[in-house]
Amino acid sequence: MSDSAIIVAELTTSAEEAPARAAAVADWLLDQRIIQPNDQPDPLWWPSQYIPGPAAAAAVRDLRHNTGLIGDGIDILDHRQVHDPGGNYTPPTCPNCTTPFDEDAHITLIKTWLDRTEPLVTCENCATATLLGDWTGPWAIHVANLAVRFHNWPPLSDTFILELGDRLGPRCRLIHKRI
Repeated sequence: MSDSAIIVAELTTSAEEAPARAAAVADWLLDQRIIQPNDQPDPLWWPSQYIPGPAAAAAVRDLRHNTGLIGDGIDILDHRQVHDPGGNYTPPTCPNCTTPFDEDAHITLIKTWLDRTEPLVTCENCATATLLGDWTGPWAIHVANLAVRFHNWPPLSDTFILELGDRLGPRCRLIHKRI
């Protein structure tokens, strides 16, 4: 069985804003008891700063197929990085006509986005111009200064994702990663 992660990345938070917003999100997750501090981190088995808290089940969609463990850990990331789906990458689709983005062009623009600002992209099919982060898909890649990564968690509930998104910022994207 491979490891997985669910990443909720916020695309508009600046590098300057990210640490304060990350701290506020951590406080909210701790107050909700969704997470708790990892008092015994291990660089190989339990490297995350946080582990599932006593109310972690409130954040997930369905526990019927779970063995009792919610997940391995939670990282609240407050630095610029690429959030990718690992080996499951598929190009995102146009938000207007769902035409898939050219894979090579997409990867090139992700590299540009990491070094600079988010590029504006025009769809070759429908000519709609949108920011690259608005081209979405479950296996897409995004760049963000702020994200929350849930290691080996079952699917998060829609309600929890909305509540977390309200605290992260206005342009959250969900990335499903297989490691």
